Amino acid sequence: MSRALVKSPLLTESQVSVIFSRLEEAPKFYETEDIEVKEVAVKLFHSAFTLYVVEFNASDRLAFGYMKNEADGELSEWGYSSIDELIEVGFEMDLYFENRVIDFEGKISKKEASDI
Repeated sequence: MSRALVKSPLLTESQVSVIFSRLEEAPKFYETEDIEVKEVAVKLFHSAFTLYVVEFNASDRLAFGYMKNEADGELSEWGYSSIDELIEVGFEMDLYFENRVIDFEGKISKKEASDI
């Protein structure tokens, strides 16, 4: 039995469903551990933060990715985030963000065949 979708202050239930559908296509935890330049599965954003998801664990709805602090890039870091909590506080998905990769320092670039 699947868990109920989290409520968003900004998004409809179908929009939240699209986020989880895209996340389900992401690699599972540790599948990209040895890859230096990782493919970004989903980009979620809010006014002060952007999360570039590279791995997702569906059972607890946790994502691993790069959380960019838009106000102070020095505070940006790789880590785990609860997708439910992010949606509850108003994160949205960038629908037009595709074919991008991210390196260890958080630099985003277009995906090239040699990157993955």
